[in-house]
Amino acid sequence: MAWVRRRPLGRAEKAILGVLALAAVTAAAVVLVLRLSGGDPCGDGLVESANGKECVGVADATAESPAFEPDADGPDERIAGLVRKVARENRRVQELWEEPEGTSQEPYVRVALMLPFNSSKSSAMIPEVVEHSLAGVLAAQIDANRRGSVNYQLLLTNIGRHLSQWQPGVDALAELPGVREPVEADTPLIGAIGLPNSEQDTQDLADALSAADIPAVSGVLSSPEIGADKLFKAAPSNSESVAALAAYLEDHPGERAGEPSGFLVWDSRKEDNYVTNTRENMRAVFGDEYELENRNRSFVGSQGDDYRGAPHRFSSAARGICRLEADTVFYAGRDSDLPHLITQLSDEPECDDVDAEIRILRVATGLPQGLTEQQVRADMAEARVVTVGASATDAPSWRTGDGSGERFAAFAQEFAEVSGLPGEALDDGYAIMHHDAFVVVARATESALDDLRPPGGGSDRLPSKLDVYNTITNMKVATGAEPCHDCVPGASGRFGFDVEKGNWPVCKPVPVIEYPRPAGADRPRLYRTFQGPDGTCPA
Repeated sequence: MAWVRRRPLGRAEKAILGVLALAAVTAAAVVLVLRLSGGDPCGDGLVESANGKECVGVADATAESPAFEPDADGPDERIAGLVRKVARENRRVQELWEEPEGTSQEPYVRVALMLPFNSSKSSAMIPEVVEHSLAGVLAAQIDANRRGSVNYQLLLTNIGRHLSQWQPGVDALAELPGVREPVEADTPLIGAIGLPNSEQDTQDLADALSAADIPAVSGVLSSPEIGADKLFKAAPSNSESVAALAAYLEDHPGERAGEPSGFLVWDSRKEDNYVTNTRENMRAVFGDEYELENRNRSFVGSQGDDYRGAPHRFSSAARGICRLEADTVFYAGRDSDLPHLITQLSDEPECDDVDAEIRILRVATGLPQGLTEQQVRADMAEARVVTVGASATDAPSWRTGDGSGERFAAFAQEFAEVSGLPGEALDDGYAIMHHDAFVVVARATESALDDLRPPGGGSDRLPSKLDVYNTITNMKVATGAEPCHDCVPGASGRFGFDVEKGNWPVCKPVPVIEYPRPAGADRPRLYRTFQGPDGTCPA
């Protein structure tokens, strides 16, 4: 595609631009004074939330230190360096279009990253997870800008620590060009990524984005009850992950197979659709065989902004597991709460005489940091606990070359170079899956761009967000010699999409992570989403 540089500006036009530049400088000075005097507690494109506690919306693309909380000096220190790198990459992309060094301009499109950028230990995403997610997306952005025929700007969109402050972001994104055919100097919005948790606020956000014709790709959503016309998911659904756990139990029935040996531990917070849907799927698949109707206990999870009772009270669950000698525990809760259950099993006196190993089965994005901490590892050994996660990723194994896809090694190297974070930062899966969400949008953009080019070349037509949406719907996994010609080469493996399957990934690998893995144990049989009865894919 040939992108023609615009003609030089005339004297009158330069004069007008001079006036506009002076006005811009004056406006910037006014904004600075307002912020220093408390008149504008946010700035950099962000607005104060309705409760006055957050700065939400879409940050200016080149803002190096946006404040996601009123009157703050900048973002949380965990992500401050990454935010600066995003701003610098965005500025580089912008300059390649507006002030190219050569004779041609390099066009760019925009992708919104919608996350809770001022997170806390009780918010929808803990700070470490936000850091990993942002780093994974930044690595994907830089790689796409190096490889693709069009560049990408990343728009940081803060939706609030509990995901409820999304409206200002959607309003701002809806005003950006993207539906109509782009013209010269347009930088269209072609999609959004993020939308991290399966909650009602995420459903409302997905509906609003679909109404604005903005395709969205979530890297980690897993509840089948969260969906919208233009919302795609890169991670397996809860039902597919539970199917992977069922396949695992067929091969690993346990020491007490044929006896009542199950137990269900579930988060009682009804507003968290992820945990309620996981519980429903586990009961539906395992309830009869493992007698879960009467062998279960609930707890109050730690995430959420409303007090529902003291969190992490697992003593009743630990006593029930050990009294009933359950060796297969199904866990329907968030990763951040699981270490507390393990610690309680280690401390519970009624568990002292239990000799059998306790397997805790869960639906996972990866291996959370909380499970790998030294004290938790000691508690696992004390209680003879092994966790079994049907997961979207398995970075600990993939880093050793065990079961990794062809794209993972390249991504891991890019991630380390861009973020400076250790390889263990990939273990929880959030960097990998948010990277893959960006790859979905970028691959769709490149494919749509190829289709829009006329046979003779020379078009200045950029894909619209509807072009990107329509392309994602045709990213299918086909049979034959080249099964992934149109699908997604993600760091978590190859997968495609099918609108008839609720926009969930098709043939997405779902590795089962045993942690700690028993010495000498073989890797559990790999499950793929929507696989056929004999394990082939697609079904």
